[in-house]
Amino acid sequence: MICKRALFIAVGLALTPAAATADEITEAIDTGLSAYKDGDMSTAASQLDYASTLIRQKKAEQITAVFPDPMSGWEAEDAESESSGAAMFGGGISANRSYRKGDADLTIELVMDSPMLQSMMGMFNNPSMIAMQGGKLIKIAGNNAMLEEKDDRTKIVFVANNSALFTLTGNGVKTDEVKAYANAIKLDKLK
Repeated sequence: MICKRALFIAVGLALTPAAATADEITEAIDTGLSAYKDGDMSTAASQLDYASTLIRQKKAEQITAVFPDPMSGWEAEDAESESSGAAMFGGGISANRSYRKGDADLTIELVMDSPMLQSMMGMFNNPSMIAMQGGKLIKIAGNNAMLEEKDDRTKIVFVANNSALFTLTGNGVKTDEVKAYANAIKLDKLK
């Protein structure tokens, strides 16, 4: 029964590649639940892990909407995202987008749903910790943020919605421009 269902899923995916994601997730969950009820724990775990991975991939694709459009005079590359950052960030989703204006460049990185966020939130809630890190405490869209300025490099780090860590790194970019990009991040798109 499970082999037939898996074959049915594979054939269905081959015939409908673009629209398959939501149905593929539902099918994997249903297959996992059915296997669990039948006592087949290996298949249940495998299918539920598969569904979970597909959900994280879908979320990774959606979060790229948070990145701001390039400001006047700037160009931007397409945003990139991935849900395979588990080894580096202890789980979660990461995304980034790069901007360029002449010789200046700016990168915005986002990490979501990672266990490392708890330690970062503690730092932002304690201004003396930011000072010990060599940064200044500033506000970005109502969130505590750390600003570091060294030579021609400006870095802003902040946590939003208790689930998203943003790091903006500008080289040859004025601090006001990095702040403007930070404040232009579409935090309402975080889900």
